[in-house]
Amino acid sequence: MESSGVQQVFFTHLRSVLPHHLSIVDEVANLLDISNDSAYRRMRGDKPLTFEEVQKLCVHFNLSLDSIFHLNTDSYIFSGKLVSYTSFHFELYLKKMLADMEMVKSFEKAEFYFLNKDFPLFHQFQMPELAAFKFYFFMKTILSYQGMTAEKFSVDKIPESLKTIGKKIADTYCQVSSTEIWNIHGVDSTLQQIDFYRDSRGFEKKDDVLRIYDCLNELVAHVENQATSGKKFPLFLNENWGGARYTLYNNEVSLGDNTILVDTGEFKIAYINHSVLNYMSTRNTDFCDHIYQNIQNTMHRSLQISSTGEKERFRFFNQLRENISRRRRVAELMDY
Repeated sequence: MESSGVQQVFFTHLRSVLPHHLSIVDEVANLLDISNDSAYRRMRGDKPLTFEEVQKLCVHFNLSLDSIFHLNTDSYIFSGKLVSYTSFHFELYLKKMLADMEMVKSFEKAEFYFLNKDFPLFHQFQMPELAAFKFYFFMKTILSYQGMTAEKFSVDKIPESLKTIGKKIADTYCQVSSTEIWNIHGVDSTLQQIDFYRDSRGFEKKDDVLRIYDCLNELVAHVENQATSGKKFPLFLNENWGGARYTLYNNEVSLGDNTILVDTGEFKIAYINHSVLNYMSTRNTDFCDHIYQNIQNTMHRSLQISSTGEKERFRFFNQLRENISRRRRVAELMDY
């Protein structure tokens, strides 16, 4: 293939991964600091791209030359920004999450697939108190922020920015179809975190810990309502809100690992969770197709409890509620 043809293949791939609301000409021109006419000439293959320009485009748009030109290697290119142990800022973390959600939403046929190990954060943003507790846990226990050594959690200290951005994330998530594969132990991690700070007196007062258990219970009921209708909708509303399709499976064999796969209808993105808070992503076709097939296989070994399977759905969510209520009763008997 001639160099101009190779270059056109490169831009064809770039166009396929770019959200529809963005102009490829404007994006390339702005990133390379060139005119739109110069961008057009590079896209047609009239002017060769330099190595520096290819690097800029690949890094910015998370492109892998291996996958574009079907190079046969055993390597996969992942991207991701590691959470800082000294300067973590939850608002910036949430803004990045919202930007990713809005990018996915821009594709009409997009769908999320989740292999859940823990209660997905996208759901938890429906409850600002619960989301705030999760970030308290992340910063104090996972990141060991020195300034939080003696800090106790209170539902009265929830930042307004968390409420605002969290609601946007939750509402955006409700507008994208998703398939989630849960396990009866999928809420245990969150419960263990609450239990730890309950037993170590990490809450300012008893009402705070009781409220967090109640939030988790309300959220479980909301997920059950969505599973019953097969549609997503924000908390305190109903299926008439007009949200996207919601499919829920119960896998009794294995617990997931918080892997997320996004199928935009034009390409796939795999998000791999690591170090609790961090995610790295790739659009490598072979890797994403492998993850997709693994998810399909897991679905075949699972029981769908959304829209159908009323008896199994009730049994599943009732077990979750009993688990939460048992922990809450322990908190009720404690002195603060």
